[in-house]
Amino acid sequence: MPAELRPAIDTVWVLVSASLIFFMQAGFALIEAGVTSAKNIGNILMKNLMDFVVVAIVFYAAGFAIMFGDGNPFFGTGGWFGDGNPFGALAAAQVPIEAKLLFQLMFAAVAATIVSGAMVERTRFLPYLLACACVGVVIYPVVGHWIWGGGWLAELGFLDFAGSTVVHTTGGLTALAGAVMSGRGSAGGGPGRPAASATSGCPRPSRSTCSCWAPSSSGWAGTGSTRAPPSARSRSPRSSRSTPPWPVPRARSRP
Repeated sequence: MPAELRPAIDTVWVLVSASLIFFMQAGFALIEAGVTSAKNIGNILMKNLMDFVVVAIVFYAAGFAIMFGDGNPFFGTGGWFGDGNPFGALAAAQVPIEAKLLFQLMFAAVAATIVSGAMVERTRFLPYLLACACVGVVIYPVVGHWIWGGGWLAELGFLDFAGSTVVHTTGGLTALAGAVMSGRGSAGGGPGRPAASATSGCPRPSRSTCSCWAPSSSGWAGTGSTRAPPSARSRSPRSSRSTPPWPVPRARSRP
C-alpha cells in the first residue's frame, strides 16, 4: 500500500466505524420502545434523539478536550471545541482531528443512551436532558481521560481496548445511580408499585434490528429480549377477555 494513501484509508475506516456506532442509537431506541407502554413511545423515542443532540453539543465544546486534551492525570485542560493540537493521546492515529472527534462522540452518545433505558418512564424530559449533558461533559470524559487520555489509570497500565469500561461500565453505573435516584414507577400502580400496562407491541423489530446490527457495529451481542414480562402480560386488560378483541357481529333474530 502506498504510504500516502494510508491516512486517507484510515480516515474512511474511522468514519465508517463511527456510522456503525451511531446506528446503535436506533437499536437502543427500538429496545426501549419494545418494553415501554404504548402511550410513552413518543417520549422515549424523542429522548433517544435529543440525548444525542445534547451530548454532541457539550462533547464538542468541552468533553473532547477534557477527555483527550493534554493536562493532568485527572482531566484535560486544552483543545476546547477541538481547536489546536493538544491531543497527545491521539497522536498515533494519522487521521484528521475532526474524524477522531466524530468517532469519540459516538461512544459518548452510547454511554448517555444507556442511562435512558434504566430510567424509562420514570423521568421528565428536561431533567433527563440535563443528566445527559452531565454525562457528556463531566462523567464520561473524566473517566475516559483516566484510561484513554493518558490519565492516572493509564499510567498504572490499565488497558481498555473496545470500551467495556470507559463506555459500558461508565454508562451502566450512571444508569444504576439514576435508577436509584428516580425510584420505582408508581403511576397507576399504587404507592411504590409499578403500573401494569400493555407494551407497545414492538419486540420483534427491536430484537431483529439489534441482533443484526449490534454485532457488526460494536462487536457485542446479547441485547436481550424486549418482550414484556409474563407477569405484566397476565395482568394486561386484554389477557382476561374471553372474547376476541375485535368486534363480533351479532346473529340476527328470525321473525
